[in-house]
Amino acid sequence: MAITIGDIAKLAGVSRATVSGVLNNSPTVGAKTRKKVLAIIEENNFKPNEIARALALNQTGLIGLIVKDISNPLYNKIALGVEEVCDEHGYSMIISNTHVDYDRQIKNINILKRRRVDGLIIFPLQRMTDLDDFHAMVKEKYPFVLLAELPEVSADIIRADDQTGSFNATTHLIKLGRRKIAYISGPVNALASTRRLNGYKQALLDNNLEFDERLVLEGGWRNIDGYNTGINLVTRSSDLPDAVFCYNDSVAIGFIRALVENGKRVPEDVAVIGVDDSHVSSYLETSLTTVAQPTKKIGRMAAEMLINRIKNKTKKYVPQKILIETQLMIRETCGANKKGANTSHITL
Repeated sequence: MAITIGDIAKLAGVSRATVSGVLNNSPTVGAKTRKKVLAIIEENNFKPNEIARALALNQTGLIGLIVKDISNPLYNKIALGVEEVCDEHGYSMIISNTHVDYDRQIKNINILKRRRVDGLIIFPLQRMTDLDDFHAMVKEKYPFVLLAELPEVSADIIRADDQTGSFNATTHLIKLGRRKIAYISGPVNALASTRRLNGYKQALLDNNLEFDERLVLEGGWRNIDGYNTGINLVTRSSDLPDAVFCYNDSVAIGFIRALVENGKRVPEDVAVIGVDDSHVSSYLETSLTTVAQPTKKIGRMAAEMLINRIKNKTKKYVPQKILIETQLMIRETCGANKKGANTSHITL
């Protein structure tokens, strides 16, 4: 017959509560007692009943991570950061993919809550989405952290400083002598695209360049979106921009492919900058200048924040909003860095 917590308590001469405290790393258990109980647990090869333990503690040790599209390298890195912190704190992670679908987002939230995950980290769809379930989580004090703002939802938020990152990227292009700079937008439901547009506009304004709405091109978030935008641009206009700031690296890579297929040179004819610093950006034939988001750090910080909320969910708290600084990775597609060149003289 399997040994129980009660059996361990009798062998150690302590209470069941003390054994539970040892199993849950309670700071109230003294070092000497902890060592004695752990020795008996190891000697008897005791394995706690996780279901019973979860019911007793009202916690499962599970965290849910909900992302828009797990095929996007951005979310891969965030997941790695979340996983690392979960391992450090004895939690496990469940990843859920919304496929950029509003109904699936709400469905996945409710499925994970029914499976009694202790909290959620959510990269939400930001426009035209039903906020009732988010407001309900706030009201019931259910622990969750957002990786992007939702209008009127009072919650913990951690994300990259998109606007400053795009401002720095556009300013860099201007300093390199580019004057007709276009912006390829992201998905219509992404507020990050609006923030990056605002940073682009501010850089133009600060450098006495006129904002031209015709240079804001509809894009998306995939390679094919950038490629289609590039094809439309080169086939319909003989007057190309001399630089393009893209919503992300995938769009930038697709856009560059369209330019090259149509005999245009990057960066000689058109300089290009992306966002995300994806794993392929530095390995392209002409390496991609990009705004690096510390995505793994964001994942780690979101997990730390969530676990802190889980452990202190009975305490009153004020939601936090944390912006993480981005970094401009200067490579070849912007025209500043030829192969093997030193770019240490470039400053923002």
